[in-house]
Amino acid sequence: LMAALPLPAAAEGGRVPEWIHLLPAGEVLTRDGRGPYRYDPAALIEASLAEPEGLLIDQDHATDLAAPEGRAAPARGWITGMEARDDGVWGRVDWTATGRALLADRAYRGISPVIRYDEATGRIRAILRASLVNAPNLRGLTALHAEERTMEALVAKLKEMLGLAPEAEESEIWNALSAV
Repeated sequence: LMAALPLPAAAEGGRVPEWIHLLPAGEVLTRDGRGPYRYDPAALIEASLAEPEGLLIDQDHATDLAAPEGRAAPARGWITGMEARDDGVWGRVDWTATGRALLADRAYRGISPVIRYDEATGRIRAILRASLVNAPNLRGLTALHAEERTMEALVAKLKEMLGLAPEAEESEIWNALSAV
């Protein structure tokens, strides 16, 4: 499956993300109707990081589309670590100079993981690699714009400070603030 996801980069000011959102939490839905997919975060991370060199990030799925025809498929980065977070699986990236330049220039808006999954169950077994792309397909991922990511982090911290559950609704936040 090659499905693009928005990069959670702070593209403003040419900053390049160290961590990228690879899969949303829970059921993974696509815009093109494939899936839905599900996964166990711990098992997925373990299977995905079985290669000690890290997972390749190319551009426009060159490894899958260009390389079989003998064309170039250079690395734009390497996923060197992963972690499960409340909103899904994130990958830590060691970008190449070209990868950094492409992101700083905002030439690409999304990341598209290539996954191994069980067709009968829709269970994602591993992320094999990822690609810089411009056509998002997976739903439920962190938006590219820094302002949205900053607001999400602020709301999460506010919930924590108010002693609310991470899934608390906006009305619960207002009620807790009114009581302070």
